[in-house]
Amino acid sequence: MNRYMKMAYELAQMTAGQTGRNPPVGAVIVKNGRVIGMGAHLGYGEPHAERQALASCTEHPSGADIYVTLEPCSHHGKTPPCTEALIEAGIKHVCYAESDLNPKVSGHQVLEAAGVTVTRLEDTRVSALYQPFFNHLKKQRPNVTLKCAMSADGRLALDDGSSRWITGESSRSDVHQERHVHDAIIVGKHTLFNDDPKLTARIEGGGRSPVPVILLGDGELHDNLALFDHPRRPVIYTSNTNNLKYDEKCEVKTGDWRLEEILDDLYSMAIASVFVEGGANTLTSFFKERLYDQLLIYAAPKIFGESQHTLFKEKISTMEEAVQLELIDVEKLSQDLKITYRKA
Repeated sequence: MNRYMKMAYELAQMTAGQTGRNPPVGAVIVKNGRVIGMGAHLGYGEPHAERQALASCTEHPSGADIYVTLEPCSHHGKTPPCTEALIEAGIKHVCYAESDLNPKVSGHQVLEAAGVTVTRLEDTRVSALYQPFFNHLKKQRPNVTLKCAMSADGRLALDDGSSRWITGESSRSDVHQERHVHDAIIVGKHTLFNDDPKLTARIEGGGRSPVPVILLGDGELHDNLALFDHPRRPVIYTSNTNNLKYDEKCEVKTGDWRLEEILDDLYSMAIASVFVEGGANTLTSFFKERLYDQLLIYAAPKIFGESQHTLFKEKISTMEEAVQLELIDVEKLSQDLKITYRKA
């Protein structure tokens, strides 16, 4: 990877997960072999990386090159087009790594028409960074990551329901990192009432906690839930109108909500990624509806033996009916394994 594109990529990586439905982007401006400006897109609706980099320049950027991870935007959205700012600043050469699949974007053509030299520097690492963005752009729903912790023999808990702690500290720390880079976290009513989870991202130096989303069904909230201490306003989907009494503490949405409708509703709230932590009934529902994009399994070196608590709660009769996955990555976390699958 080009030296300056690598710097831009690292800037984009640092903001991954905090830009909502917008992509994470990094930009580096170079003039006469010296870096004179850097920027990243810091949040949904905030100035894009190119404009941040231009604003940070230590000298006038006229005649400079800019290295940016994603093709500059050319349309008016929540912010003005970056192509306009680059042309006005006198940038002579734009190098970008990934083309923007948004049909509204034609930055390459707009810049060339204005006399700016444009080069694409393709890189597989940058392409991987933008897969979630292109995925939700295409499907018009949030990216869905299903997560579970299990024993080596595939159990989510002992037969009596005991599940703390299946995995070790390294895996639990990694889960908090995953929460940090997702916009929302989803659990069902059994997890809410049995575990009373905090649903926050607890990482060193802080961390951005995802919006807690509860698939409550006909369940009924009570006053002593840790959920009500969450730094973000929880969203509750429920068929039980008694929960409306908690509308000052959380956003209560009543009705017979289907999963697809819930994802559509979350997407309308600028939530581009959700982290589904279960329990098993909730995970099974997402599998059955095929409303997921990847599965993270944290596997511990333990044997639980006979147990009713499995990842998929329904009987599969034939190999043709089996859920098909594609293995993406395996990472060792101390004694545990983090296995990443994608929907086949």
